[in-house]
Amino acid sequence: MSSKRHTSLSIGMVHFKTGETDGVSLEMDKWREVFVSEGHTVYYCCGQPPMIDNQSTIIPSLSYFSEEARALNRGTFENLGDFDSEAAYEEAMERNALALTKEFLSWVDSYSLDVLIIENIWSVGLHPAAAIALENVVHARRLHVLAHHHDFYWERVTPISLTCKPAIRIVDQYLPPHDRQHEHVVINSKAQRALEERKGITANIIPNTFDFSNGPWQKDTYNSDVREAFGIKDEDVLLLQATRVVKRKGIELAIDFAQILERKLEAYRNTALYNGKVFTDTSKVILMLAGSIENDAGAYLSQLQAKACMQNVTLIWIGDHISHTRTRRGEKKIYSLWDVYAHADMVTYPSYWEGWGNQLLEAVKAKLPIVLFPYEIYQSDIRKSGFQMIELGQKESLTWDAQGLAQLPSDQVDQAANAACTVLFNRHARRDMVESNFKIGKESFSLDTLRTLLRPYTTTWSNTQW
Repeated sequence: MSSKRHTSLSIGMVHFKTGETDGVSLEMDKWREVFVSEGHTVYYCCGQPPMIDNQSTIIPSLSYFSEEARALNRGTFENLGDFDSEAAYEEAMERNALALTKEFLSWVDSYSLDVLIIENIWSVGLHPAAAIALENVVHARRLHVLAHHHDFYWERVTPISLTCKPAIRIVDQYLPPHDRQHEHVVINSKAQRALEERKGITANIIPNTFDFSNGPWQKDTYNSDVREAFGIKDEDVLLLQATRVVKRKGIELAIDFAQILERKLEAYRNTALYNGKVFTDTSKVILMLAGSIENDAGAYLSQLQAKACMQNVTLIWIGDHISHTRTRRGEKKIYSLWDVYAHADMVTYPSYWEGWGNQLLEAVKAKLPIVLFPYEIYQSDIRKSGFQMIELGQKESLTWDAQGLAQLPSDQVDQAANAACTVLFNRHARRDMVESNFKIGKESFSLDTLRTLLRPYTTTWSNTQW
């Protein structure tokens, strides 16, 4: 580390993956945009090749999908079945941490990094050896460090149980580390309280943000064929589920909503929608899933498809046609997520657990009505901003069926469908809702907001002499 005063910083951002449409990757891109606009240089490091060439340094052993990482994750939070003994578990952890330390040091040194921003690796616990390695690197190179925590291991949907004394020590010491020189940021007030209560660590809150400098995404020559490409008519009502296809997103609730909405729209046949298109005798409600599938080899998607078929809901998954940016894969045309927003009539966001809610801001930016389940962080941190949402049910009413799928009382879904009909056919009510939401987003959750929240850190880092 040079002893001279810095005005421009070399910043490294490290996460399991980059350049994708998950919330962490998207937030990293926003932070990088702010840092670069202020004259700093940003370098990415990740564990698996990104969807796009964002010049990340790829360290394959950082991926939590590697067999070693999976085994150590299970050995820490589930059972020691992959290891002969506690000692074997601990030895494997040390061996993997040492190997990763060497690879991280090579990356840090190759770009003469001043600052390391650690995205979720010190909190979510999916790869404990990587957490240990990064702490080794910070001390070895005396780096400024900001730990950006999006999710914590204790927030996992499936129960955890620390397996042995070495696991307890590792989790206490590294998830996250307690070094007082480290600075910590979380994305909501619940996480802030939990980190203080569980670990004695103080963190600031930086919420999710979005670029509201321009209006919503528009149809253009590249994306003009989105509806045609997936068999959707102009007069169909397109509900967009833009999240990843994972269970906590509660997508089954969007199926229930689509079913009741289609039933109600029978009374609106041959009536003009908000955009002048006529909802005809052959028009349908289409629920489009645009996100990627993770972790369960498509088992959840199969459950959703079976449910949609049983309830006569038209459900299509296009995740294999969507990427971070527009591209082509052989003969296949790949759209960006933003291309699909330009064609949607409404966004469904029925997640029953979110750390904050990136897709919520995307829909606000797109000037689309949002049908939202009022998840805990929305109620505690977001609703007070004044957003107008169509709330789908009540948190206290959520239950699960025999297949483990979320469900709500039909009368609560019915109320949301009534509100949706209003903004689908009353263009004035729709305009008032989406324009008000966009204004709030621009005032409270823009990149200017992010720049203001990050500036104290960059100022301190730039002016600190080692």
